[in-house]
Amino acid sequence: MAGHARVFICYKKVLSRDDNGQRLLQKNTEAEIFHYLLSQDDTFTPWVDNARIAAGMKWEMEIYRQILASDVLVVLVGPGTSESEWVRREITLAHALGISVVPIGFDLSDEQMAAEAKALGIDDLQWVLTQNIRLNRGTALLAELDEALRAAVAATRDRQRETLAPLWNRRRTPRAKARDDQRWASFELVSGAESISLHVAAGDLARIRNVDVFVNPENDYMQMARFFESHTVSSMLRRRGATIKYGRYQDTIQQELDWQLRERGRPVQAAEVFTTSAGGPGSELARVNKAKAIMHVAAVQAVDAESRVIPYKHPHQIEASVRGVLSAVATLNELDGVFSPPGTDQRAEQERLADRGEGRLESVIFPLFGTGQGGADPAEVIAPMVEGLLGFLSDPDNQACARDLNEVYISAYAQQDVHAVVGALDERLTRMGGA
Repeated sequence: MAGHARVFICYKKVLSRDDNGQRLLQKNTEAEIFHYLLSQDDTFTPWVDNARIAAGMKWEMEIYRQILASDVLVVLVGPGTSESEWVRREITLAHALGISVVPIGFDLSDEQMAAEAKALGIDDLQWVLTQNIRLNRGTALLAELDEALRAAVAATRDRQRETLAPLWNRRRTPRAKARDDQRWASFELVSGAESISLHVAAGDLARIRNVDVFVNPENDYMQMARFFESHTVSSMLRRRGATIKYGRYQDTIQQELDWQLRERGRPVQAAEVFTTSAGGPGSELARVNKAKAIMHVAAVQAVDAESRVIPYKHPHQIEASVRGVLSAVATLNELDGVFSPPGTDQRAEQERLADRGEGRLESVIFPLFGTGQGGADPAEVIAPMVEGLLGFLSDPDNQACARDLNEVYISAYAQQDVHAVVGALDERLTRMGGA
């Protein structure tokens, strides 16, 4: 193995087990022991979160940075580890980055280890159940794990080498960003007796102002991208929708999304829509962008076995996603825009707006589905998106939604995408103005 292999140690700080109906808690000391023992072998450079990092955003960023730099993620699985949301997040990120995951169990029976692995979603991986995480058993532990860790590191490096070339080529030929213009070109959407403005919003989606609803094409597990993934709609919305409360970073949007799915299994169905606020009055998305809601539509399939996501590209899936968003808008307007978890700042703000008659949603902005990392052709995507818009709004059963909506936006970041979208719309709709 060329060079030191970086090992990220993923673990739950407080373990828990049932003992004759009583819940017993114990500090997980095995993580630091494991870190110490692994560091005695100059082949590996282990890293463990030992709580010396300050809480909040700085802490979360350091965790993600360390995973990103790792060759393998070791999951130390003890009693109750599967209850940790952070452990599941770290595993998900490792899979997304192509980093091998090695489960190592302790203080568990084979049956208990199998149950923990299944709950963590890693029951398809080969695990090691060890009794050697002891200060006097370092040699035995390293001998027991050496082959598995070396194979995992080699797999990570091979996997990342395969993906690096196309990513590098994409980076070397960046697409030119369009000049920011929220109404680069405007068209007329005719729905029965109603006329709705359709605008092409060029440039950075984060600069859009005074649009009530942002649409987020999310994966079917409804796990938003991390805030350091700056080139995704999901990460931008998650970051700008976050708040600082009592001096601590609050992951408001993902927390609310999880609440919306609290009684649902995952993955969800393609084109299903789940609504969250824009983070409440303290978020940038609400305060600066003036957004009221985010519609998270399942427009991307997460393929766990391949550690990647695949955007839905079939026209009927794109149409269904657009119709699902508009249907969700109609549902929220029936509720006067009050839908967030009771007792939250978001809910209080929605109730305040509803009391003033300002809770209804009148505008929505869609990104081009599947054209970012999915690589779909904007000219091909825009056609089913328009079909979805026209099909929904022309349905007599949806005229209330058509009356509520004043503006629909299509966001296109790159200059070439703007021209492709405008060209396709010119062939279908009447242009009202713009470039």
